Amino acid sequence: MPAKNLIQDTTDAKKKGLSKLQNLSNVIKAKKSLAKENALKNVMGSIDSINDKSNNLIEYFLDLIKVGGGNESITRIRKNVVKKLGKYEPEVKEIVFEELVQFLNCDLNFVIPSADGTNNGNCTSSGGVATPDTNILKIPVKSIDPFGLLKNSPLSNIGKATYEKDGIITGNFPYSTNKELYSRLENSSAQQDYIGFSGNRLFTIEFDGIDSYLVRPVGVDNTFNDNNIADFQCGGVENDRKVTEFLRDYYDSIKLFERHNFLAMIFEVLMGSLSVQIDRNDKEIELDGKFAEIIKRILGMCGDDEDGSEGGEISTSATAHLTDTYEGEDEDFFKFGPQDLLNLEDETSLKVKGLIRFVSCDSIETGINIDQLNEDISSILSETNDSIVDMNMNQSIDKAIESMGDDELSFFLPNIKVDFDTDILKELPKILINLILTPKVLLPVAIALKSQGNSFDNSDIMDLVKKFFRLIKKIVRRLFKLMMEILYEEIKKIILQLIAQIMQEIIKEKYLKQFAIIQNLLNLLMLALQLIEDLNNCKSILNSLLQLLRLPPPPGGVNIPKPLLFATANRPGFSDTRAFQNVLENLQEAGFNTADHADGSPNASVVMLYNTIKGVEKERSENSVVKIVTYPQTVKSSSGPGVTETGTGTGLIV
Repeated sequence: MPAKNLIQDTTDAKKKGLSKLQNLSNVIKAKKSLAKENALKNVMGSIDSINDKSNNLIEYFLDLIKVGGGNESITRIRKNVVKKLGKYEPEVKEIVFEELVQFLNCDLNFVIPSADGTNNGNCTSSGGVATPDTNILKIPVKSIDPFGLLKNSPLSNIGKATYEKDGIITGNFPYSTNKELYSRLENSSAQQDYIGFSGNRLFTIEFDGIDSYLVRPVGVDNTFNDNNIADFQCGGVENDRKVTEFLRDYYDSIKLFERHNFLAMIFEVLMGSLSVQIDRNDKEIELDGKFAEIIKRILGMCGDDEDGSEGGEISTSATAHLTDTYEGEDEDFFKFGPQDLLNLEDETSLKVKGLIRFVSCDSIETGINIDQLNEDISSILSETNDSIVDMNMNQSIDKAIESMGDDELSFFLPNIKVDFDTDILKELPKILINLILTPKVLLPVAIALKSQGNSFDNSDIMDLVKKFFRLIKKIVRRLFKLMMEILYEEIKKIILQLIAQIMQEIIKEKYLKQFAIIQNLLNLLMLALQLIEDLNNCKSILNSLLQLLRLPPPPGGVNIPKPLLFATANRPGFSDTRAFQNVLENLQEAGFNTADHADGSPNASVVMLYNTIKGVEKERSENSVVKIVTYPQTVKSSSGPGVTETGTGTGLIV
């Protein structure tokens, strides 16, 4: 399908889905006159996520949640995400591990040569002479530290926010590897063993005193002897570790991020609250902004984004695939036009000052109380109960929002809270990828790549993402899928709640239709519980959403066969609420605005329509009559067959 048609189809599906969800919400609000609490904007014109040409459905789903569940739904989701960080971190780690193994290629025989090899690459029994540090790996510090974490002491306020909670304790898991890497910088030339989760020594690491780490891989027998010294190719025992086994043992020994890291990164991504404390220059912050824009573009990709790493022929080279081009790669993907650069300049100017702008509140620019944030992080680090930590994190976010504004003229607007919570959820994949791209996560990537003869020399974050776009793209898309699962579950709950409320109203109006209502609800629940076929595919997501929003139609029609007319006894009858819903849908399709006014007051036209329907139905219920006539019928009697006379009668419409 041409890209233009795909974009239009996606936009149309977005409009249809949001319109139907808004309609369900409007039915409830008009009947109960609760529009002041959940004022809706004109969704067809003013909600940006509908007309957004990208396929990033996160913003669109957040708009659906606001429409159906109100602003409080957004805050509830944010709090639930924070509470479930302990669950999400292992999931994210598995995503990184799985995608990294695929990225390095699928041949399970690839190994990491132990540090000591032979002088000519031959087995010792074939003339090779054991030579120390033949396979030593030199890894530039900046290549695994794109955001400059290791420039800050773990004892500083920034360090407390970005390093691990626990100290460096050998054999203690999860191991505080970022703190260890900082310690190596402070103690150059001192080798430190790195112990995997299995308890085996994986490598030693030291700082060369200039700009690089020196890594000496350790063999299976806990020596530095590689396969050549072990004579593996000449009948000896294999001693080099398999790449996949090395990565598994390493990643099992760490946590990708901890709760306090997540809290700090929220404020760094949204308003530069960490950068402003260490006086990062404009160029560094602008590079972060460019990286964030690339992540946004990746999130806007739609459909099957596989690049051939699954299902294809396995290469015998660990590096051949790194320079391959693949479908979807665009030369302009990393280019920034004049408007992009203006936006980046504007965003950089805000983050340099630690500010955030709320467009919905007359473009107010404000910051947070950074001292309070630092105190909250210190408090979290001293707490051992995870449940209390989760509660404190949510309280810290709430306090930060409340602190926004001038100290002498503090202000708090309801929209600021929901906008900030929305921004947290919208930027969640970006927050997570920033937490992933830290030295302890990138170190084994560098070891694995350099052991296969690859380069891992990156000057900054943009250099890293360009060279390893394939890997970062796939991780981000997996994070997108995780986010969509979270939001889709919330939307299902909202839709079912709205429909349940509508059904309650219908039950109040009529009494002889319980079977039909129960059947309709069962059908809807079965549909709602079906899983989306593919959470990576925008069309699949939108089609599933539209199915979820489709109420089972009431029975009816024309030219019904006579025997089936007896089934009309089970029809639910006319419903004011259903009629009102149909009218709203028709008006929306015709372009009429059925939402509440911007100030939260009810839409008078919508209220008028509902009262009109009620008035008509009242008259029909109280005074209408149906007149019928019956045809002559052949009957059997004691005196033989006979024919009845024509008859007349009256009835009611229910």
